Parts: sequence; structure tokens; C-alpha cells
Amino acid sequence: MYKKVILSLVALLSYTSVSNAEVKIATVDVSRIVNDNPEALAKKKDLDTFSEETKKKLEAKGKELQAQKKKLEDAKVSAESKEAENFRNQVRDFERMRGDAKADLEKRYMKVNKDLTEKVYSQIEKYAKANNYDLIIDKSDKYRGPILYGDTAVDVTDEVLKTVK
Repeated sequence: MYKKVILSLVALLSYTSVSNAEVKIATVDVSRIVNDNPEALAKKKDLDTFSEETKKKLEAKGKELQAQKKKLEDAKVSAESKEAENFRNQVRDFERMRGDAKADLEKRYMKVNKDLTEKVYSQIEKYAKANNYDLIIDKSDKYRGPILYGDTAVDVTDEVLKTVK
């Protein structure tokens, strides 16, 4: 994929040198904008709160099951008894509840990330059009894209970050 981007960039630059048209290019750190804008910080806080509440519920249920297990062991309840079967069912339900909670948290995280990324891309496009940029390239350190070097003078991350609300 990066080869295509680089080849396209080379083709664009060659074309512009032939036509003597000036091409306006900038870089932007998409990862930073997605993670550092106020909406992202608020949504991360909401996800953290949801995660903590879920963790507390699961810990409480786990402690309840531990206490119930100890009570059954102290009473020397038979493994074939109705009480033991009921306890095993509760443990299975608890394991399902943990798995469901994990899946729900991952689903929420993915949705928030997708929504924020789409919004950022839209803002980058608006910024590029408003400022007559021909090409804006992602230079996020996290993903090591095709940009090996980018002069900070052409980095518009801070300007785009200001437009994301």
C-alpha cells in the first residue's frame, strides 16, 4: 500500500515539475488528532468509567461465588448434590457474563474509535480544501507510514486539531 502512495506522490511531483504548477503538501499526525481532541478525551473517560463499573460488578460477583464455594466446602456438600450443580451453573453464568462484558467493552471501543477517525478524516479534508492543499499525508509515529521525514513547517496537525470539537 505504501508503495502505491509513494509512486502516486512521485507521479504527482513529476507531473507538477513538467507543468510548473505548485503543489501544496502537508503532513498530519492522524493518531494524535484522534486521541488528543476534547471529544476523544471525553469518550475515553466514559469508556474508562464503564470499564471500572463493570469490573466492580464482576469482582463483587466473583467474591460472592468464592464465599458460596467456601460455604459448600465447609458443609462438605457432595459434588453430585443439587447445591453443587446450582453452584456450577452460577460459575458458568459468571464466565459468560465476563466474556460478554469484555466483548461489549471492545465493541464500544471500536465504535468510538471508528466514529472519531471518520470525524477526523472529514476535518482534515475540510481543512485541506479551505487551505488549498493538494495533498495531506499521515505521519503518525504509531503506524510508521510512508513518511520517513517531514519538516515541521508542513505539519498541520495542530491546526486540524483545533478544528475538531
